[in-house]
Amino acid sequence: MGEKKKEKLCCILFFVILYAMWIGDIISADRLYSEWEKRRLAQKPEFSYQAVVDGSYGEAYEKWLTDQFPERDYWVGIKNRCERLLGKKELKGIYIGKDGYLFSENVEIADWDKLERKMKERFGKEKVSRIYVPAAGAVLGEKLPNFVSFYGREDAVFAHLLAHKEEDIYYRTDHHWTMLGAYYAYEAWATEQGMQPLKLSEMEYRVLKEDFLGTHYGKIHYAKQMDVMELYRPKVTCEVVYDLGESKISGLYQEEHLKTEDAYRFFLDGNHGVVEIMMEEGEGHLAVIKDSYANCLIPFLTAHYGKITVIDPRYFRVDIGEWLSEREVTEVLILGQDTSKVSFADF
Repeated sequence: MGEKKKEKLCCILFFVILYAMWIGDIISADRLYSEWEKRRLAQKPEFSYQAVVDGSYGEAYEKWLTDQFPERDYWVGIKNRCERLLGKKELKGIYIGKDGYLFSENVEIADWDKLERKMKERFGKEKVSRIYVPAAGAVLGEKLPNFVSFYGREDAVFAHLLAHKEEDIYYRTDHHWTMLGAYYAYEAWATEQGMQPLKLSEMEYRVLKEDFLGTHYGKIHYAKQMDVMELYRPKVTCEVVYDLGESKISGLYQEEHLKTEDAYRFFLDGNHGVVEIMMEEGEGHLAVIKDSYANCLIPFLTAHYGKITVIDPRYFRVDIGEWLSEREVTEVLILGQDTSKVSFADF
């Protein structure tokens, strides 16, 4: 075959692919939300002469094309695999570590220090405790790429996690700790509070999912290996009410999410403004002000209280202190990501 014929064939093939993608783009409905990326996707902008003139239409159209590109997730994965072959160790804020671990910095989703001060002012210092959740990279430092370092607050929870770092205490493809990691954090916290922690041997154990892919995978569509999701279930009977009864959900665990791209929602149905948990036995009312790391730790707390009220400040738009003071709360636990950039041992 002559060179000109080859060039013509390549051009025809190129335009056939473009045309097929264009047709696919027209006939397929826009996706509203990406489960993997946990965000709303751009929708096709409405045309207007003014938007074209000021340039906003072009910008919005470009975002729409990027978000709604046919088989976008697949092509993102291909792109990132190519960059991995070129030796890149960081993709979209995700660091590629050893043994299949993916890492990211903790993200501040609330002013935890301010919340802690307010709770201590209202309920008293002795009734307020806190769990600082270290990033996986702070505990699993030896798994990080050589050019990255994470720092952790050197408290009891961090030390206990560090002592168990050879176990699967953080997911490889997700930023959360596993339920086993949450257990060790709970164990350290309960011991500090003068409680007798539950033993792992006292709980029901089962594997929930052997092909879990988490938030880090969702961002870059790359993973060396899948994760195993496990459940350690305390033998406690409780009633759970979501969003003050406005949500028709019950129970601490939601099995249906194990079949979706957001399997971590198995624990406490993900994030809700307020969740109330009432135990058949137990005394005291604990309020937990938290982010999503708490979702798989809270089941362990049910063995120590008569009632637990869980509040996520991202979705709870009422003054938390005032609202809780009307509900006979006896203790407050603040559990959120530690975003410290330096170790307290440095001071």
